[in-house]
Amino acid sequence: MCYKKISLFILLGLFSKISILEAQNRELPAQFYTSKTPFLTKIITNKDLRAKVTISRDNAIVPAKGTIFFDNSQELIKSNDSVFLLVTRSGIVYLLDPVSDTSQYYSFHRLDHTININYNIGANNFLYNNHLYSYGGYGFWRLSGHIRSYNFLDKEWDIIPADYEIISNGFNWVNLKEGKIYVPFQSIMNGSIKGLKNEVNARLYDSYYFDLNLQEWKKIGSLSSKAKKLVVDNDITNSFLNTDKGLLFTRDEDAFYFDFLNNKIYKSKNAELNQFLMRRASIDNVFYFNDTIYSYVPSTQKIDTKKLSMTDFEALDFPIWGLDNNYYYVLIAVLILIIIIYFILIIYRKIIRKKVEQSNLKILKTKNIGQAFVGVELSLIQLLLEAATKGLHVEIADINHVLGIKDKNIGLQKKVRSDVINTINEKYAILINTETQLICSVRKEEDKRFYEYFINDQEVKSIKKIVAQK
Repeated sequence: MCYKKISLFILLGLFSKISILEAQNRELPAQFYTSKTPFLTKIITNKDLRAKVTISRDNAIVPAKGTIFFDNSQELIKSNDSVFLLVTRSGIVYLLDPVSDTSQYYSFHRLDHTININYNIGANNFLYNNHLYSYGGYGFWRLSGHIRSYNFLDKEWDIIPADYEIISNGFNWVNLKEGKIYVPFQSIMNGSIKGLKNEVNARLYDSYYFDLNLQEWKKIGSLSSKAKKLVVDNDITNSFLNTDKGLLFTRDEDAFYFDFLNNKIYKSKNAELNQFLMRRASIDNVFYFNDTIYSYVPSTQKIDTKKLSMTDFEALDFPIWGLDNNYYYVLIAVLILIIIIYFILIIYRKIIRKKVEQSNLKILKTKNIGQAFVGVELSLIQLLLEAATKGLHVEIADINHVLGIKDKNIGLQKKVRSDVINTINEKYAILINTETQLICSVRKEEDKRFYEYFINDQEVKSIKKIVAQK
């Protein structure tokens, strides 16, 4: 008797397991009908609405109970007259059938023939120019930057080849007017590589957008230092609510607005708005349209609204992205190159000057520059330098005294003075390789018949160096 009871329990257990497996393997319907709730009616009947709405489980539209898709969230994407319904973490796509005013139900039929699942968890699905796109997502132990497009002819998802793979963990925004996917920073997560299991430790702060028309990524800069601090301090990875300009999200008791069109960040100063957003942090059954946030409550079938005004926000003193980080590296490299060239030029000039100097010394038949001027030449130069430091000129009598010709006749004095001064000027011109005169003369103010002598102001520093080497 005991044996029969045990056998019966085993049979009941097997039957229960088989029933569960059969239920889980049940396919989603090819077509289904759903009631015209105020929520669906609000979205479907609004001709101008362009929005993506995440559907909560208690508001599920696709009948997924008893299938492996029961835990998957659902997304309603509306653009003009097209209404698509997607089952997330898969490639399943439904399309709204033509609406009948006489029917109490909406009808959806399945478009795709896809079988792959769990490769695009958290992907950003959107509609642009009547084409369905899906960007990024997590699957098979890694985040991806893949951009997929739904092929309406083959009823499958196609990959879009891009020039780079830019990876985002949810914090990205799509400009539906221009067809651009903005990614302010990258989050790299790859379980197959050590150190990349936690995306917070593997962020890249360069900013990009993907042009869907050109099918290429364009780098627009790097996350500004203060924006980077905001991202790190608030551990931002997933967006909250899409608007026509950017993303609205909450963190703790604060609400932030990333305006991608104008590259600005705003912070809410309206505590009531912050509370409204915090209570809807899951973003389920919430969408934005015409400066208004709509939030549907399935239990009451009521739609709450909250007006969104920029007067409720204050602009922070930093942009989302700034100059490319590579710009600073290039600038540093250019500065280093300029410094190197500067020193090379200095060394080169010294080498050339030395060679010219050596050549000139050969002409003067002397071994070094300090020996270029000798005897009375050096005495005269020193006399003129002493007068120059006092801002004075030297008279003929003083020069005659230094040259040792004060007792000679006037004719001889004049000849000796002229010869010595001309010799000094010629030697100096050879030494510095220019035609500049070192010793100049000017008529006396008191008696125009006589001259005064002085060192050329521009050459004082140079001749001092030469004399100092002596």
